[in-house]
Amino acid sequence: MIEITEEDMDLKKIAESGQTFRAKMVSEGVYRFIYKSCALFITKKAPRTFEVSCSAKEWEKIWIPYFDLDNSYELDPKDFENPYLKKAIEAGKGIRILRQDPWECLISFIISQRKNIPAISSCVEKMSEERGREIKTPRGTLKAFPDPASLLSDLSSFKLGYRQDYVRGAAKKVADGELNLAELASLPDTELKLELKKIKGVGEKIANCVLLFGYHRMSCAPVDVWIEKIINEWFKGENPFPKMGEKAGILQQYLYFYARSI
Repeated sequence: MIEITEEDMDLKKIAESGQTFRAKMVSEGVYRFIYKSCALFITKKAPRTFEVSCSAKEWEKIWIPYFDLDNSYELDPKDFENPYLKKAIEAGKGIRILRQDPWECLISFIISQRKNIPAISSCVEKMSEERGREIKTPRGTLKAFPDPASLLSDLSSFKLGYRQDYVRGAAKKVADGELNLAELASLPDTELKLELKKIKGVGEKIANCVLLFGYHRMSCAPVDVWIEKIINEWFKGENPFPKMGEKAGILQQYLYFYARSI
């Protein structure tokens, strides 16, 4: 265990923000995050001070990039005219845009269609428990998210419904080498989105989720039913995100969190 001092972040808000489905509170104040074959248990001890279950080297190499701690998320509500947006900025402080594994992000958001967050989390956790590789941690053995090859066989036990074919199809593309998610990272946003939308089951919203949460394209802002309602009620039906540049992703998360918390 080491204590680290970083830009303040709210672990509860991050875990419940809808961008990741395996982060959770495992005991009072202790949160678990999993990235590929690494697991982190982290506890807030004081403002900007956290106790973490990894070495200082692992924190620097893996978790600082994962929590995007090299970038400041300080936004002044006074810089924005919309009153709803001002309230959302205040409410959302402490959320970070996680740099997730594009593969896990892709499959998780394919699964997310017409499911609520608890149902998505339950499904992703079950898939990991049954098909993922072991991760040894100070708090016992966890499972990593399944690799593509492990999702090519029967998936009926996960109760994916129509999403089952989408998940298996995406897994086959990656396992066969037809889809190289690492190579896609070199593409600009527009081309990357077009490539993602070639995957059966990936539309505009899911593509934007993968762009933002899997590839850290901060100008991309997914529009779901919550955000669409905000756009209609508070922005006169005009999508505000294209004008927000690299702040769009942060503000989308603040708006999404605020809408679900009031």
